[in-house]
Amino acid sequence: MDLRTILVISDSKTDQLVLSDCLNRASPRRFRLVSSETLTRPLEALMDPEIDAVIMAVGPETDYVLRLALKNGASVPIILLLDEAPAGDRAQHLRDSGAQDYLIRGHLQDALVHRILDYSIELKQARTIIRELSNRDQLTGALNRAGFRAHLERAMHRSQRYSFKTALLYINIDQFTNINDHFGEHNGDLLIKSLCRRMTSKLRSSDSIARLGGDEFAVVLEDISSAADMATIAEKMLQAIAAPLNLEEQHVQVDASIGGAVFPEDAEEFSQLVENARSAMLQAKSIIGCKFIPYSDRLQFDMAGINTLAAELRFAARKNQFELHYQPRIALDSGKLAGLEALLRWNHPQRGLVCPGEFIAECEDMGLMKSIGYQVIQHACCALNWLAEQGLGNVVVAVNISFSQIQDDRFVAAVKDILQKTEANASRLEFELTESTILKGPGAVKSRMNELRELGIRFSLDDFGTGFSQLTHLTELPISALKIDSAFVRDLPHNPQQAAVCSLIIEMARRLEIKVIAEGAETHEQVEFLREHNCEQVQGFYYSPAMPLEQLPRFVQEQRFKQKSRALP
Repeated sequence: MDLRTILVISDSKTDQLVLSDCLNRASPRRFRLVSSETLTRPLEALMDPEIDAVIMAVGPETDYVLRLALKNGASVPIILLLDEAPAGDRAQHLRDSGAQDYLIRGHLQDALVHRILDYSIELKQARTIIRELSNRDQLTGALNRAGFRAHLERAMHRSQRYSFKTALLYINIDQFTNINDHFGEHNGDLLIKSLCRRMTSKLRSSDSIARLGGDEFAVVLEDISSAADMATIAEKMLQAIAAPLNLEEQHVQVDASIGGAVFPEDAEEFSQLVENARSAMLQAKSIIGCKFIPYSDRLQFDMAGINTLAAELRFAARKNQFELHYQPRIALDSGKLAGLEALLRWNHPQRGLVCPGEFIAECEDMGLMKSIGYQVIQHACCALNWLAEQGLGNVVVAVNISFSQIQDDRFVAAVKDILQKTEANASRLEFELTESTILKGPGAVKSRMNELRELGIRFSLDDFGTGFSQLTHLTELPISALKIDSAFVRDLPHNPQQAAVCSLIIEMARRLEIKVIAEGAETHEQVEFLREHNCEQVQGFYYSPAMPLEQLPRFVQEQRFKQKSRALP
């Protein structure tokens, strides 16, 4: 049996000798005594995990020590050593102050002392288990929100007391919803448990991990020397998360977004530290792939006042500060402009043009995407009319549609109303959907797509191959175009795997009579490879970045000039 360590605090040698003899007579032997005449560092002694119980002689410091134990949540049972039994309400007062029990000098019978110690230690263990259960996430065993708050507040208190830094990592698993939709919630739970174990393995013994929600975690890093230490641990976690897992005999890989903040440099209060770390995580989430971003006050417009990002976005929506830029899609057989993808930009009065990666996630969280989405569709319809006036009536304009938009019961009626008011040619309007959007509600999305197709709108499937590609989407949904993600174009033609994937997607789409559009083409070699393998359209920086609509006629003229130049002998 492991020995239980009993700390005796008394300046009386007699107390220490009597208790030592008493504990040594326990059968079976289960106690080990350590003694101290005074408590020079009472909090350290009370929080020491090696101490199972404290027997403390009553003295001038008794009330102080008891209050200190209560304030800091010390779980060690404190048994007071008295000269006589407390009279009146004194016993209740001592218990209310945090004393577990008491012993009387001159009445230290072995059986009584052993029984009080056994009971106090077992009660402590039971309370510890209950507290752990109430502070733990049932699925992963990590801290839950209550346990996380308690641990972070204690860590911040120790940081102040001993002048070291504490860091907070706020972690979001990027594709968790897709995992649940594709593999089911049971496998989603398995994924979360596996990722939690991986992250825990990268922590030091002084650190802790908490699960804050379905796919969000927080990690408290105590006693770091600098923000560089925080970044090092965060990068190790990203590598651990990104390693493939097996779900239903399939290799699955997910990304994560991590934001970090350091106490006390980035915040001095609990709520502000959490908010700053989460803010950095949202900034990281706007970037594709696994990434870590430390908090900086430059990431927000003004966290202290009315000019927060949320307030700025609401104002931008009201004042119509969002505008569209258009990236050309070029037909590879003719070199002519075949289509345009409408890309949202925020024309901020101070910062200039802001790309969607910096604000789309926040717009989704705030519920602004519906109203912004209708503005985008209206601008795209106006662009179709303008193109027709310029003699480009056969050009398609594609608009990205989010799940929050297409699930809106008013969406079809609103689109129909926009088409009627603008008198735009619906057959030249294309809605781009990602597979992750479709997976969130396949039946509802299919029904909504069929309603929109009756208006004349066509559909393209964006980012094909990067998520959980299902061929049934190509056969059951009214999809007229398939977009090869830039991830499969980036290293063409030198990467044999990317070359194989691209050629297979193109051949499959052609057999299904679906148009193929390759995104992210930046070099002549990439374009030639795609042309040789019968890809129909290409968009990317090789031809042009996104541009304001008024710059398009000049681009079209330049393309025509280039085609004539190539045709000359």
